Amino acid sequence: MSLLKKISRRLSRHLACAWLPLKQGRGVVSFTFDDVPASACIVGKDLLEEFGARGTFFVCGGLTDGLEQGHQCHSVEDLKALVEDGHEIGCHTFSHTNCATHAVKDLKLDWEKNQDFFTKNNIPNSGFAFPFGAYDLGSKLAASQRFAYNRITGGGTQIGKADLAALRAQALYANKTSQKKIKQLIDQTAREGGWLIFYSHEVDEIPGPWGTTPAQLRYALSEAKIAGCEVLPVRDAILFFQR
Repeated sequence: MSLLKKISRRLSRHLACAWLPLKQGRGVVSFTFDDVPASACIVGKDLLEEFGARGTFFVCGGLTDGLEQGHQCHSVEDLKALVEDGHEIGCHTFSHTNCATHAVKDLKLDWEKNQDFFTKNNIPNSGFAFPFGAYDLGSKLAASQRFAYNRITGGGTQIGKADLAALRAQALYANKTSQKKIKQLIDQTAREGGWLIFYSHEVDEIPGPWGTTPAQLRYALSEAKIAGCEVLPVRDAILFFQR
C-alpha cells in the first residue's frame, strides 16, 4: 500500500463521520452476512427466525449462482425469500471490489452494476458493506453519498455513538471467535446500551475460515436474547436509535 493510501485510510477513521447517538439505554445486536452463501439464506435465515430475529445480507450480484471458497452462493430466489420474510438486503459491490485500491469512478460503476442487478430482479436494498472491510477517505465519502450507511470491520461493540459512514462489526467465525468473546461482547452491549454488529459468511457444520456454524450462530442469538438485547437488522437498528 502506498504512503498516500495509508494516510487516506488513517484519515478516513476520523473524517467524514456521520455520528449516530446510542442513547436508548438498551443494547442492540445485529447479525450480518457478507457475499451471502446459500447456507446463510437457508440455515442462517431459519435460525434467526427461530429467535424472532431478522438479519442483514450484503450481496455481490456477481456471485449469484456461483461458488465461493467451495460454498454455493445465493440465488435470486434466495434473496427474494429473505426480503419476503422481513430481512434486509444490502450492497457489497457487484464484483467484491476492494474499495481501498480502486478509483472512486470505478467504484461508482461497480455500485451501479450491483444496483442494476437489484432493480432487474425487483430486490429492495439499503446499506453497504465494504468488502474486506477495506476503505479509504475517498471511498468512504463516495459511499456515504450513495448509501444510507456503510459497514466496515474493526471488531468490538459501539458504545455511546456509532459512525453511520463506517459502522464497526465483529467477526463471527467458527475458527476465531470463542464463546467467551461472544458472551463478553454481548454482555457489554447490554450493560452499556451499545450496538454490536456481527458479520460472517456461510453457516455450515464445516465452514471455511470466514464462516460460522449453526451451533455458534445459535449460541450468539441465544446470548443476545438472554441479555435482553434487541436483535435487529442494521436498517432497523438505526431507526431504533433514532427514536
